[in-house]
Amino acid sequence: MAPTFSRFQGSVAVLVCGLAFSFGPLTFRSLREADEWQYLSHRSFSAALVSLVIILAAGRNPLRAIRDAGVRQVLAGLLIGALFSLFVVALSRVPAAFVLMMQTTSPLYAALLGRLFLGEPVGRDTLLAIAAAGVGVVVMVGGNIGAGDTVGIVLSAVLPVALGGYAVLVRSAPARDPGVPTLVGGTVAGVVAGLVAIGGSGIGAPAYDLWMAFVAGGLLIGLFTPIWNYVHRFVPPADVSLLLISEVVMAPLWVWIWMDEEPSTGTLVGGAITLGAVIWLTLRVARSGNYELPDRMGRVRGLHVGAVPGFRRYRGRGDSPGF
Repeated sequence: MAPTFSRFQGSVAVLVCGLAFSFGPLTFRSLREADEWQYLSHRSFSAALVSLVIILAAGRNPLRAIRDAGVRQVLAGLLIGALFSLFVVALSRVPAAFVLMMQTTSPLYAALLGRLFLGEPVGRDTLLAIAAAGVGVVVMVGGNIGAGDTVGIVLSAVLPVALGGYAVLVRSAPARDPGVPTLVGGTVAGVVAGLVAIGGSGIGAPAYDLWMAFVAGGLLIGLFTPIWNYVHRFVPPADVSLLLISEVVMAPLWVWIWMDEEPSTGTLVGGAITLGAVIWLTLRVARSGNYELPDRMGRVRGLHVGAVPGFRRYRGRGDSPGF
């Protein structure tokens, strides 16, 4: 039997995943020669490789795991694979501050899609935390949004919608191996980015840059994304998307510490506001004592840790292999 979490424990797990993901920009800034497409290709393949190893370590056949995962998990994998590539293209066309600010709207889309497709209500505390986090991000980016071309603006607007959709897809999927979306998405993104890299500067990269890509993809994404997928069973989509904003808040701090790139006062103040909103929501869940989810999905549907070493494969009651 796979372990179960309370809503508060799941919220803490999302915060930990966001903290891990926040080191990704540091690995990218540490590159010596590789360009963004080379980095993206090797990072994505590393994530897929680690997911593959984890599934094999659990005694599962990867191809059978993908087949048994069902349509929604496969779609979630394709979606997150597309997000890897779209994010890079958006950053190349519009300022990073604009992409960052648009990304923080993902909790709103997750709340809306969760309400429409899963019938999950959005609590007042969640809405207040989303509003406070939005204020914090506005303070972070200040007047540095700048201008960009139409394609970059459209992609930046699509990204948070896709992130919200991913949260709903993963949460509504039957209980299967949580490494499947990462395996599918990493493979797709690796192939796409690799083809772009081959058409440009080539796929080869120095050993140090390959190591940075592996740290970002294999260690950060490959190990923590299955956990992130799993806790979707216990935390509503809007809360998951909001708590994951800890990633974009902490990333500038790591670059400041290790790359000596001092952030502006607005970045620090806005980051403190946003992170405070996220922590406040987590504590509110803990103090309310309402650890159970308000819907009937609970621990029956969603993902589990069947692909993580140390846990057995678990099939929830009434699960089906697809829709």
